[in-house]
Amino acid sequence: MIPSLTIGRYTVRFPLIQGGMGVRISGGNLAGHVARCGGIGLIATAGIGLNSPHYDGGNFFTADPLALADEIRKAYAIAPDGVIGTNCMVAVTNYDEMVRASCAAGAKIIVSGAGLPLNLPELTADWPEVALVPIVSSVKAAELIARKWQRFGRLPDAVVVEDPDTAGGHLGEKLENIGSGAYDQYATVRGVKQYL
Repeated sequence: MIPSLTIGRYTVRFPLIQGGMGVRISGGNLAGHVARCGGIGLIATAGIGLNSPHYDGGNFFTADPLALADEIRKAYAIAPDGVIGTNCMVAVTNYDEMVRASCAAGAKIIVSGAGLPLNLPELTADWPEVALVPIVSSVKAAELIARKWQRFGRLPDAVVVEDPDTAGGHLGEKLENIGSGAYDQYATVRGVKQYL
């Protein structure tokens, strides 16, 4: 029997989280179908406004939150009772706005990486039911996040641990270190667990 997965207040039938791939790859259609099938569907917020009806070629920052709300609605139309979340990259200019737009549109989970999401609990304070999931690559990063988040009365609901071989280049690792086997992901996972 395949175990269910619980993150924060939300339980899904299968331990499956669909990744948030930016620039409209992980949109409402994909996330909705993953959620309908019993996993967690994530909508990537990075570049979500591009190719949307809200984008006119020059209003990127205005189009992004509007397009995100559209995509979250699409996902819930496919999976009304599903667990839909967003993937918000810290490294983007409109990070704060996209986190708040995610919550306002009904995201149940926010996965956040490409930087340390130190202010994520502050940004989501008006939506305490939203599960918060930082992405880290080291125990030190998890410790820093936990220490900062405790000031807001929060700890991560889950943590994604990524390494140089699986991080899609977001860690800035040197080419010669990728695939070298030097990074011990399991040791990092064991170390991170103490901060949950």
